[in-house]
Amino acid sequence: MTSDRRFRTPGRCLLLAVLAVAGLLSACASEEAAPPPCPVVVLAKDAGRLTRFEGSGRDLTDVLFETTIRNADLSCEYDDNKVETYLRLLFATTRGPADTTREARFNYIVAITDRDQNILAREEFDLTAEFPGNRTEILLIDEIDQIIPLAEGKNGADYVVYVAFNLSRDEVDYNRRTAR
Repeated sequence: MTSDRRFRTPGRCLLLAVLAVAGLLSACASEEAAPPPCPVVVLAKDAGRLTRFEGSGRDLTDVLFETTIRNADLSCEYDDNKVETYLRLLFATTRGPADTTREARFNYIVAITDRDQNILAREEFDLTAEFPGNRTEILLIDEIDQIIPLAEGKNGADYVVYVAFNLSRDEVDYNRRTAR
């Protein structure tokens, strides 16, 4: 039994030595400065989906198309007193039974605010989803680069980037009535 302990002891010491070295290496790595934070990106709740109808009907057969913002991914880089943001948006668009053009045209809004929700910048972007052949669904990716000048003592975390479809009052009401 004694020899068995002696045999295990060097193995345990070796394991402890490896763990200690790994701990030291990770401590050194954690001392490196973390990159400054990027702005937060927020998808508007009532304006993240758009259902466009033909005419005044609201039946399923009157749907021209439906599109949703599936994902918004934001990365950033700092340069002096500004932060450059790279926003990548994924849209999923479905062709409706009332569509005869095989395309869906829509626009969306990107707004930058401070933490007090004061709008600092707002821009609209147009997109067209084309449905080739017999396709009824399509994914679109749109990428936007924006530069945010940083106020004294501020960083990216002090700003919010909002993304939403540019909806009519009827379209917002429809989204609220049919919330999923």
